[in-house]
Amino acid sequence: MTGWKIFSHSVFLLNHNLKDAIRISSPLIVTMILSLVIGGAITVDNLESGATANEPLSVLLQILTGVAGLWVAVAWHRFVLLEEHGGSLPTFHGRRMLSYFFVILLLTVMLALVAGGAGALAGIVFGVATPLFAVAVFVVLVAVLWAFYRLSPMLPAAALGRPLGPAQAWAETTELSGAILVTGLSLIVVSLFCAAVAALIMFQVSILIGVILFGVLQWAYTMVGISILTTIYGIAIEGRDI
Repeated sequence: MTGWKIFSHSVFLLNHNLKDAIRISSPLIVTMILSLVIGGAITVDNLESGATANEPLSVLLQILTGVAGLWVAVAWHRFVLLEEHGGSLPTFHGRRMLSYFFVILLLTVMLALVAGGAGALAGIVFGVATPLFAVAVFVVLVAVLWAFYRLSPMLPAAALGRPLGPAQAWAETTELSGAILVTGLSLIVVSLFCAAVAALIMFQVSILIGVILFGVLQWAYTMVGISILTTIYGIAIEGRDI
């Protein structure tokens, strides 16, 4: 039940602090809207012209969205763990955001190497075009998700400016090992269910309503995901209760 408690507490953090969550995530909301509007216009232009155009603008939007995501993640961690409110916009912690980015890069490279090696081994042992290979790939993906959350306290630590290495993060989350797996799977299952509902509304009720709902769900998924990292850090590193 601890895994579900972590997930539900993360949702509670968002719901209980909704006004602050919207304020803190405003940079991300703006970039998401820009990406939807401008990205949609670029797609229409490309379809009409039959060629790929405006790639620099698309890249710029992706960079802006990435920077906004780092800004919001660091600000939300600091809001929950340090009660740092900031002003009408979240405080821009450039150094902390850069540290956060490098931790994400480190985790991505580490887990990609492990997943790639495990996938290649599964292909050699079972063969690529076999049901057992598909099962093995699924197991690898779940294991990578689990490993990411085991190491995830490194991210809030970077946001707070507190050094925390992979070995220490792994050791500190040992007691939460099973709960962390349940938490990660809960986020995926709930997200897929909500996405299915939004898709049903889009195709059966209204495309506009469906698109808006998808945008809201994407925002909620992002914020709950950041809250999960915050909650795991609070429990494993700071010894907080939920």
